[in-house]
Amino acid sequence: MASKSKGLLKTGGAAAAVAVAAVAVLVFYGDAVLGRLKADGYLPYTAEEAQVLAYDLCSQCHSTEKITKYCSRCGPPIIVVVHNMKTITRLDQGRGKRVENMTDAQAVAIAQVWNALVGNWEDTWRRKDIVKLLEGDEALLELLDTPPDSRPIESALREKTAPGAYKEVQGAPPSSR
Repeated sequence: MASKSKGLLKTGGAAAAVAVAAVAVLVFYGDAVLGRLKADGYLPYTAEEAQVLAYDLCSQCHSTEKITKYCSRCGPPIIVVVHNMKTITRLDQGRGKRVENMTDAQAVAIAQVWNALVGNWEDTWRRKDIVKLLEGDEALLELLDTPPDSRPIESALREKTAPGAYKEVQGAPPSSR
């Protein structure tokens, strides 16, 4: 019996050491760990976090003014633009440019932020055209299949507008757009 209790003490001690190490990692690297978990889609972004993320990542390449001036006359819905930005950042990295890659979870959050702050005109395009332009991007196709009212970040920011934006709202009658 004595040898069994010593074995339990050893495994119990190892488990305690692992627990202490995990706590230490969270204390020292907590924000980075949580950020990575959110970027990889294991934890959701809050609306405020997504808004900061959208401004930070998108302003690597574009001025805020350029982003907020984007409208339905400029091009496709923002969900398509975000997909294209994911592709372009990967290409830019291959060319040696220092831009941060956009994960699927970040792309979904960013699309919702700009839809809420600048406008969502997905309903003015044929669905099959948007699907084709998304080129099989599963995360953004899933977002496309989610009604705007059921998108948590977009819903939370719906009443806000980016400074200088000419906001277009999905489902609004043309006279109110």
